[in-house]
Amino acid sequence: MPRRLSFTRLRLFEQPLIFIASSFILGLLFAARFRFSIRAWLIASAILWIAISIRLLRKRDGRDTHQGKWMVTCLLLILSFACGGALWAINEAGVGEDRLRSLVERGELTVEEPVEIWGTLNDAPELAPDRIYLSVAVEKVATSRRERAATGVAQIVAPLRDDQSRADYDRLSLDYGSRVRILGNLSDQRGYRNPGAPDFDEMLEYRGFDATGVVKSPLLIENLGTGARSARLDLLYRIRARAIAVTLRSLTQPASGILVAALFGNRYFLSRDAAETFRAGGTFHMLVISGSHVAMIALVALWLARRLSRLRIVQYALVTALMWAYALMVGAQPSITRAVVTLTVAFIGHLIFRASIGANMLAASAIALLAWQPRDIFNPAFQLSFLTVLMIVAVASPLYLRLKEIGEWQPSIETPYPPRVPKPVKRLAEFLFWGEREFREEMKRSPIRYRLEKSRAAAWLNKLRLQKPAAWIIVTLAATTATQTGLLPLMIHYFHRVSIVAPVANVIEALLISLLMTAGAAYLLIQSIIGAWALKLAPAVNALGRLTVEAGKPLIEWRKASFRAPDFGEHWELVFIAYFATVLILIIAVNEWNPFRKGDGAEDARRKMIGRAATAASTITIIALGWLLVLHPFKHEYERGRLSVTFLDVGQGDAMLINFPQGSLMLLDSGGRAGFGSREGDEEEEDVFVEDRIGIGEAAVAPYLWRRGIKRLDWIAASHGDADHVEGFGEIVRGFEIGAALKGASKRGDPPPGAFDKAALAANAPLRSLKRGELIDVDGARVEVLAPFADQSSTSATVSDNNESLVLRITFGARSFLLTGDIEKEAEARLVESESDLRADVLKVAHHGSKTSSTIGFLERVNPRHAVISVAKPSPFGHPHTEALARLRTTNARIWRTSECGAITISTDGVDLRVETFVKCQL
Repeated sequence: MPRRLSFTRLRLFEQPLIFIASSFILGLLFAARFRFSIRAWLIASAILWIAISIRLLRKRDGRDTHQGKWMVTCLLLILSFACGGALWAINEAGVGEDRLRSLVERGELTVEEPVEIWGTLNDAPELAPDRIYLSVAVEKVATSRRERAATGVAQIVAPLRDDQSRADYDRLSLDYGSRVRILGNLSDQRGYRNPGAPDFDEMLEYRGFDATGVVKSPLLIENLGTGARSARLDLLYRIRARAIAVTLRSLTQPASGILVAALFGNRYFLSRDAAETFRAGGTFHMLVISGSHVAMIALVALWLARRLSRLRIVQYALVTALMWAYALMVGAQPSITRAVVTLTVAFIGHLIFRASIGANMLAASAIALLAWQPRDIFNPAFQLSFLTVLMIVAVASPLYLRLKEIGEWQPSIETPYPPRVPKPVKRLAEFLFWGEREFREEMKRSPIRYRLEKSRAAAWLNKLRLQKPAAWIIVTLAATTATQTGLLPLMIHYFHRVSIVAPVANVIEALLISLLMTAGAAYLLIQSIIGAWALKLAPAVNALGRLTVEAGKPLIEWRKASFRAPDFGEHWELVFIAYFATVLILIIAVNEWNPFRKGDGAEDARRKMIGRAATAASTITIIALGWLLVLHPFKHEYERGRLSVTFLDVGQGDAMLINFPQGSLMLLDSGGRAGFGSREGDEEEEDVFVEDRIGIGEAAVAPYLWRRGIKRLDWIAASHGDADHVEGFGEIVRGFEIGAALKGASKRGDPPPGAFDKAALAANAPLRSLKRGELIDVDGARVEVLAPFADQSSTSATVSDNNESLVLRITFGARSFLLTGDIEKEAEARLVESESDLRADVLKVAHHGSKTSSTIGFLERVNPRHAVISVAKPSPFGHPHTEALARLRTTNARIWRTSECGAITISTDGVDLRVETFVKCQL
């Protein structure tokens, strides 16, 4: 009997690598959670190997049974689990004592003490707008205490602040393979130590670095000559450097920044405006080298290879060699390396089996990559990239294949009967895939002629030759929707971002980015051949770059098109497990669906009923859980009846979350980079390039708020306009609903709007200026404005702008908090002279512990029990100053520093005082 058409399903003996990879990953996760020795894992693996070998020998002798076959299969899966555990244990034990990371962890190298590093540049120097990045394979390190051999890779940042520093760097003539000696300081990569804040140290490890450091000047770098290096790599790096230089020199933003990022992996020249547009539209992955870029380049390369040779093995060999050369040229970044490994495995599978089984090949790639880097199992980039491909090959691709067969159906030996599907599905499939013209041509040549009832719209679309574009759009929409569905929990967990317009935006931007990359590559090729004459083509590439950015803006102008979502809460792991389990059920249902199955028997009817029920139930569950994750219809986390102030770790800056007794919230200051230059009244020129860099608001403040389940802030308030107090508000207002904005009244006339004013305007929040004497009652707590004074002005040369800071005294029951901004001795003296009630149990130490603040007279009037200093370690200004600390100690107050303790939360029910710190710290 002729065999009926069938599709590949997720069955153990059809796609075995999926189950082996799953078992291997479970072994990695188990070993990460429960510590066992390497010997235990290896013994277990050896025993399993012996058991499997015995079973295979029995099978060879013909003594094995069906039951034995399943036993071997189970043993293989258990062996995969044991191999995963063994690899994890070996990887964890492989960090040597002389590894740079180990030296930092043991405290032999610290951020406070200068360190001298000898090593070799293992990559080409990476250019950024105002700095250069050097990747150094370390050979030796030295401090004032000792000199010792070391291993590992350090990323060193050299600032290029002016023409002189650029000239100093150019004279070094550093390149791949250069041996260097560098004197600088290691950077603190712990990140901002607040609940929910990203772990930058972990991110650094995923990128292959043991530590980062900074040198104050290129003059502290010495070129010791050229060491051993690969001539091929040197050539590839030089090609990349020249291409980047030509792109930046001859094209304008945003085209130049997008091309340098998308083609060559350098993201430092992406403009903030372009990057934010793509982030809001859920298409930022298109701006960086990822699997989609590798796929597009590989398709073009494969098309060219087919013109050169008809042999499949030659075609695949040429494309694979080209893609590995490309991966090495852009520095073998993890994302592109993963993509090229996956492509290579797919080509090998296609050569061996002649038909590429997507999910099976993806599983093989996962095994290869995790065997090489087991810790990548916890790498967000790895998780997102593989989940993306999984949703494409396990959901979008099977649906595409089935719809294509339905749409193209004609009577044949394999498909003698029409597909058994609902009419809407049949019409959609025919609309996308039925070839009316081809069918009529076939009927003219065929000795047997017949008519088929097909969709009239399909025939019309086919006649106008619009079917392929329509199919591409709908298939891309379906693939993007499936991907977004699969990624939803991880996108919220890692990025707290939801984009409703992402499927549509991906269709539009995928087309435009592809065109821009093609145009950019063609421009660079032409420029390499005819030189300056290619500049005539630059305006067209620049216009396409502007169109690529502008096309995404209408989709995100609606505020609800893209929004930020907080963490789910205490039981997020259970919700995530339920969500992904439901997605797995849907994947199985999709892969089990065969529209050409005859289905006349009772067993077939039962299978169809189960499939429909599983599809409906899983779809409804995904929608329900997705609604819970996205909208988060819960009250934020707080302790009712207590006033709490959390002093966040924002480095050298201030940020405080005030949680009032009934849940009202005020964010006082938001942190920022000292010297950012965004004081009140500063204007930012529109044509100045602003690099896309993560700010303090996004890195330190917002993650803490999301961790608390916060979606709305009743007030944002600025103590004054210094960047280290207000820069973060620009990011905060984009991620949270804002009720109102508060700031101190200024006596400098009518200054132009500053960073805080612009943030309030962007949030559409009413802005209120506060002055001394005003009172605000919130949830039974009283907020008293002590400064600025109505007659205070900083126009005098002898008075610092810091003295215009907003000073608040918050009282709840018998307890009070005094929040002083950056006031200095002049403002402190006025407060003392004013006979105001300055008594406070908790004092936010003014100006980060500067010696110009915290005078004896002021501290005596406050008489605090706890003094909190918000400061960086190390502070670029030497804060807190020893004189200020000495004066604070005279009050017998307990001194807390965010640099030591991370986030510091002090709360009261009106009687008691409770102090909690994110990091256990020495007082």
